[in-house]
Amino acid sequence: MYEKKDVFPFVDAEGTEICRVKAIDTWDIAGDYLLTDSRTDEELVIFENDLSVFQDTWRLRDPDDRSLLAEINSRGAPVTLARKLLPGGQLLAHKYEITDANGDSVGTIEGEFALFDFDQYEIDLSDTSSIPTEPIVIAAIIIDAI
Repeated sequence: MYEKKDVFPFVDAEGTEICRVKAIDTWDIAGDYLLTDSRTDEELVIFENDLSVFQDTWRLRDPDDRSLLAEINSRGAPVTLARKLLPGGQLLAHKYEITDANGDSVGTIEGEFALFDFDQYEIDLSDTSSIPTEPIVIAAIIIDAI
């Protein structure tokens, strides 16, 4: 878990920082994280994580009014519990459903098994008209890291 005020950058292929995520509120295994554009210092989105043993839930919120932009939910209690409690459970790949602010499904994030390699994810967005696409991609990385 990242601690309050921890910052981690995202860089492009040349090593130039393009955005950063800052832990703004954390409590044990839940917290809020602010995504900021590194070039403009514009606050882009807040990633809000709920404390739950049964399902991972991430909400993407507008940084100004905290309105809901999108929600990312894990596939349910049995797999989430197995990932957290079983020896080797972390080897089970992540799988999430992405919904918009109205609760309509707009895509998925699916991890692939990678024991000695970097984690790989497939992000499938069926409708990008109502959700911020770049923060969804960054959310997949944050979910894996946290």
